[in-house]
Amino acid sequence: MDLRTPRGSNLARTLLASSWFYGSRGLLFVWALLLTHSFGISDYGQFAMAYAIGATIGTPIDSYFTVRTPRVSDAEFDGERSTRVLIGLGLIVAGWLLWPFTFIGGFAVGKAGVDVCFQASRSRLVRSGHPDLAQRADALRQIVGVGLGAAYLTFYPGATLPVAALVYLAGSAMPILIGVGHLVEHAPLRPEFTRRSATIVGESLGGVIYGQAGVILLGVLDSHASAGYYSFGLTSVQALTSLGLSFAATFHESLRKAGGAVEAGPPLRTAVILSALCGVLMEAVAVGLWLADAAPALCLVFAFLGVVAVTRNLGTIATVVLLMQHRDTFRLNVTLICLVLKLALLVAFARFGGPGAAAAFLIADVVMATAYLRVAYGLSMKSKSAGADG
Repeated sequence: MDLRTPRGSNLARTLLASSWFYGSRGLLFVWALLLTHSFGISDYGQFAMAYAIGATIGTPIDSYFTVRTPRVSDAEFDGERSTRVLIGLGLIVAGWLLWPFTFIGGFAVGKAGVDVCFQASRSRLVRSGHPDLAQRADALRQIVGVGLGAAYLTFYPGATLPVAALVYLAGSAMPILIGVGHLVEHAPLRPEFTRRSATIVGESLGGVIYGQAGVILLGVLDSHASAGYYSFGLTSVQALTSLGLSFAATFHESLRKAGGAVEAGPPLRTAVILSALCGVLMEAVAVGLWLADAAPALCLVFAFLGVVAVTRNLGTIATVVLLMQHRDTFRLNVTLICLVLKLALLVAFARFGGPGAAAAFLIADVVMATAYLRVAYGLSMKSKSAGADG
């Protein structure tokens, strides 16, 4: 029996999902440019740090549910979605209470809550293998958030960074909170506290720190301006990584039915082609910035991260296969090793600013992508039991 979904359908949904994702990421890039134009690169770097800390808080909390979404039964899914929403709402309230005392802390916690609620709102679409519709939902909320934030910056003469961030966050939360009642129709389920769930959360925490540490450490060890330059490149890489994630997500159903058999997953040849295209695009931007006489630090950041766009996409695609094979412990171990390597390199290269952080990311990510690809595609996997972590 052919375990694979028709290739054309997967690619079509991937391209549609990516178009929505790039639309929303494009809006965020415009938002970053507006903040930089209004307040300067240093203040934008401060916003980028708050944004990165928010991701560091929200992603690990949500990871337990994200990983289980394509795995569990319908009853478990419905109950866990209710739990997910309640956690998100609690974080939103905590962020609101914290905001008067610290902008970075209030925004970070509030953003974490908004993101947890949003992931719950589109989890059914992710579960059924429709990343195109899931990304459309993200694009719609970003349109509202960025639109309101841009209006505030444009029409209010005394605009400030904290208020601009609050307007953006409230706008992006509005479409989710309006329909939040429909997401808690089932009784919430208590998350299971097992070694596996701890591994899932631990791997996610390590992964998000791995991705965001550069922005945070640059702001602390060098300057907010360096964090701002690096954040522009990192945002672009994260946007391009969605291509690999969306492509791999279209194989959720086939991988689940096949018990994680790699034959039912994303073809490696297609993964390599998609990843290479992302790298070429990033390098083209680097050349364009150089020709436009942009800041040398920004040009070098994009040049280094062009290679990272390739490794990130390949690693992300392999991660989906490993997830469906239940190789959670393996992913945790690799993430922790690469995290320690990257943090050490970030500290060593901090004096080089954004380009130094980008070089650290490149070295660590080559190690991670190589390990993931070797295990996901280098062995003949027939079922999840062949290599599951238990």
